[in-house]
Amino acid sequence: MKKITKIISIFTLAILLSSCGFKQINKKNIGSINIQNINVIGEKRIAYTLKNNILLISDISSKNKYDAEIKIQKTKNNKIKNKLGQIKRFTLSVSANLQLINLNNNNKIRKTFLRNSDYEVAKIHSNSISNENSAMKIIIEQLTEDIINFINFSVKK
Repeated sequence: MKKITKIISIFTLAILLSSCGFKQINKKNIGSINIQNINVIGEKRIAYTLKNNILLISDISSKNKYDAEIKIQKTKNNKIKNKLGQIKRFTLSVSANLQLINLNNNNKIRKTFLRNSDYEVAKIHSNSISNENSAMKIIIEQLTEDIINFINFSVKK
């Protein structure tokens, strides 16, 4: 009797979960924007990655045509010093000022994105550089995701 109850409850649970209605939000808006030009000013490595990732959501056949301008500023600040005055941790900040210009009616949409990450200073300089590069990679991924979500939601209106 217990085996039958377990089988019925598992079967019922499987049926209920298979039709939960989940769908990704940003999959719906893919292809709803055509970015004609992206002008990125600032750090070249960040600019290259941002530009390529943003162009992935652009669709040539879309009626919503936009130009984008992104200004990137990177800052590196001391966060923690030890008793000797040596820096033990840095904070890496990247801000991106996005301006979308609708080519159909010349409306401008502006938004500023800011992301921070900390990294440790290692005893070996090459390890410190590796830590900085890893922190920068995380920041770029987060900025790209933020910008793409903002573009999708602003075009959705």
